[in-house]
Amino acid sequence: MQPTYYNRYKLRGGNYESITCYGANIMLGSVKTDDLRLRGDLYGDYALRVGNLHATGSLRVPQLRCNSAFWYGNSSARCEMQVSKQLSLNGRFIGEGTIVSPVVRINGTVTYNGRITAGEIIAQGELALGALDANDVRIEFAERSRIASIHGLRVIISRRPLNAVFRLFLPGSLTRNSVCSVAGGITGDVINIENVAADNVSGSDVIIGPGCQINKVYYRDHIYIDENAWVGWYEPLPDGAAAPDAPEGPSPS
Repeated sequence: MQPTYYNRYKLRGGNYESITCYGANIMLGSVKTDDLRLRGDLYGDYALRVGNLHATGSLRVPQLRCNSAFWYGNSSARCEMQVSKQLSLNGRFIGEGTIVSPVVRINGTVTYNGRITAGEIIAQGELALGALDANDVRIEFAERSRIASIHGLRVIISRRPLNAVFRLFLPGSLTRNSVCSVAGGITGDVINIENVAADNVSGSDVIIGPGCQINKVYYRDHIYIDENAWVGWYEPLPDGAAAPDAPEGPSPS
């Protein structure tokens, strides 16, 4: 194993104890390291395997494999990302590719063009996300959020309350009427949503909360529609029938 690599701009392939990158760096071969601290840009056409990643910068590689990854600040990534423990996206993040991780935590202004598959997805902020597929999906969105589609066993979506200072500078129409758009629909077992616009929602126990705008709702066991929600029509699913598959919505551009 080679010793620590520190900001040499040309990163040769091999095994490293740790890597710290500033400025623009290019990979000249596949790299494996216990610890990567990215404070600039790292590019290459080779696979990257990392124990723990701490990044505020830009990463462009075909594949990233790591135990844990923490992104913060103003960052971006374009790769196929597989994380064995936890992925955190914080601050202003733009990404493209696919994500597979047991736990995905999102907090900030995050745009991700691709599918996210996880056991648990917890997201807060102004979101523009591709398809989400997880056992547990919990979203607290800010203004102008959109998601391609959501599939989960439990799906909970609500709008993040604005503090008093922000309310002073936003038009009343934004604070009252902003919704999270889910173009490809929501499917799950337990669904509880507020301020969501979607073509269809399908689940066993379904709560359509205030501010929702849903064209079609399919339910198996129970349904509740708030008086301040709009639903085009709804119908029960026969015993044993699967909820209709909704087309996957467009990924954020």
